[in-house]
Order: sequence, then C-alpha cells, then structure tokens
Amino acid sequence: MAVRQGFQDRRPVMEFAAILIVIGLVFQDFLLSSFLVFNFYGFRGEIPKEWPHVTILIPSRNEEKNLPRCLYSVNKLDYPLDKLEIILGDDRSGDRTWEILEDWQRQKDHVHIMKISEGNPEEMNGKANALAQMVGKSQGSLLLFTDADCVLPPTWVKSMVRAQLESQAGVVTGITSVAPKSLFARMQGMDWWLTLGMVKVISDWGNAVTSMGNNMLITKKAYEAVGGFAGIPFSLTEDFEIGKAIKEKGFRSIHLVSNENLAQTEAIQGYGELLRQRKRWMYGAMQLPMFWKLLLALQVAFFPAILFLVFLHPFEGLAVWLFKVATQGFFIYLFASKTGEKLKKRDFVFFELYYLATAWSTIVYYFWPSKTDWKGRKYG
Repeated sequence: MAVRQGFQDRRPVMEFAAILIVIGLVFQDFLLSSFLVFNFYGFRGEIPKEWPHVTILIPSRNEEKNLPRCLYSVNKLDYPLDKLEIILGDDRSGDRTWEILEDWQRQKDHVHIMKISEGNPEEMNGKANALAQMVGKSQGSLLLFTDADCVLPPTWVKSMVRAQLESQAGVVTGITSVAPKSLFARMQGMDWWLTLGMVKVISDWGNAVTSMGNNMLITKKAYEAVGGFAGIPFSLTEDFEIGKAIKEKGFRSIHLVSNENLAQTEAIQGYGELLRQRKRWMYGAMQLPMFWKLLLALQVAFFPAILFLVFLHPFEGLAVWLFKVATQGFFIYLFASKTGEKLKKRDFVFFELYYLATAWSTIVYYFWPSKTDWKGRKYG
C-alpha cells in the first residue's frame, strides 16, 4: 500500500521527466536531419595536377577468411602506382594469413609485407602496436588506414586524398557500411549509419571528436606531431585516441561521406561477439566530451521513458514511439542515401527492438567485471 502511494506521489514528476526525454530525442532527430540537409559538406576537391605519394596500411591477425576479398578490392584501386605504397602486416596470426600475403605480394614492387613483433600490452594495444611498426616503414606523405575485413571501392584513395587536399585536414575520416548479408547484419548496419550520421553532423559543425580506423587518412606531418601510436596514451580505441591527440595539436579533422569512399566491412556473427566489440567501443565513448555523452545518454534513456509512458497511456505512448521510429528512420535513410545506399524501410521497426536490446545490454556488459577480448588478446 505504501509502495503504491509512493508511486502515485512521484508519478507526476516521473511522467514529466519521461515526456521531456522523449520530446528531447524526437527533437534531436529532427535537428540532425535538418543539419544533414542544410549543412552537409561533401569535400569533393579538384583533381590535382600531381597526386601525392600515399601509403595504405592494412594490419591482419587471423584474417585468412577475409583477406582475399580485401586484397581483391585493393588490387582494383585507381591510383598511380608510382605514387602508391601498400604495407601489409601479419600480427602474429595462427592461420594462413602470412601465406596469403606472400602470394598476393609477388611481382608487386609497390607492396611490402612484414611480420609484426609483439609489443608491450601495457603501452599499446595489439593493433596500435602493429600500425606503429608499419608506419615506421612507410614512405608516403599521406597515410591511409583500413582493416583486412573491409572491401574498398576503386575510387577510395583518390576521394580521400582530394578531400584532404581541399580541406588541408590532418585527419580525414571516411564512411563504412556493414555488408547486409542477414537481418542481424542489417541491424548492425543501421547502428553504424545512425552513429556515423551523428558524427558527420557534428563534424560539419566544426567539432569532430573521433575517427574510424577502418577508413581513415592521416597526414604524415600530423602523425609525427603526436609521436604516432607510440606517442598516445594506451587505449582500446586507438583510432579515437590518435584523432583526439592530432586535434589537440591544432590540426583540422573532417568527415568525408560519399559513394566514392564508402568501404564495406563484415558484420559481427554472434551477439556475444557484438557485446565484446561494443564494450571496447564504450572505452572510447567514455572519453568523449560531455556534449557527446549527453547525446548518447538521451538515446539510452529514451527506452525506459517511452515504456513508462506506454504503461500509463498505451495509445498515446505507442503513437509517439512510432513517430520517433519514423523521424530516426528518416535521418538514417537520408544519411545512407548520401552514399547511394538504399535501406529497407521495414527494417527500421526491427532496428528499434535491436537498439533497445543492445543499448542496455552494452551498458551492463561494460560495467561487468570482465576483461575485454580483442583478436584473442585480453585487456583490462
């Protein structure tokens, strides 16, 4: 009886708070869409008279399944070979990764392969250690980073380089989608479109706060200014950390979104693996400025707020929830269309359920006292 009375006493305040959260998120989605329409920067850039010398770096650890697709796309890249260097690293793999790299490298003078030596796990994570060693062998004035599970469009290098030349940025973050091979993969893809759409909008405001290691350009000058991956603090999100360090040195950072630089990555196969990936990403998210944390908190807080309103007012609550799905879906659809991608509209409802489950399970898993497993190495 006392519990019920307590709930009745607090209900007006709780209901008002829930309404504010729901309205806030819907308004946020409306603003995001508006800025995407009216404040979108393409950074196409003019074709230079002489292309700069670039180095593409691709680290691999147990990637025998993904490497053939990646290397096939790399072989199709449209860039002058006399200005192109490719460095492929085998990060102590236990499968056929090195054999695949050796076979592909034959008779390609612009391609170099190297075996990565084990670093100090307290100073750098495995990927940062691999990239630090690979960059140390590079000759290009522009460094392009991608992963062994990514497929690149032929125009990838030229589009990233043109954007850098136009903007004179120290960091150019590209755009990556998830191969839509299943419903679970398409849901992960929606998650990427939503998150990267927010990154793009905020970046075009002039407040870039992150980068993405599977589709990224860093000038050699900016890289050396921060001491490279060896010069930044230990992080499980080395791309975020080096992007932040370069920004703090005064270099510009931009986000390029187009069909010309759209890479495609493979989806996570199982829910447990997805949570492990998200736990690693959460380490980076916790280092974001307060404004970003508030945006992410609003996304997460929406679900208990709307469920509470549906409980109190079923018809009105469900109507508002559907409206939120529509506004969020419009933003995601609009952002994806900037790269020529056409999403399945019916997936937006499934995505809402997926996002509800993953948002809260990620928070629980992040605070769960366990180490982070990444490519067979444990951190934390």
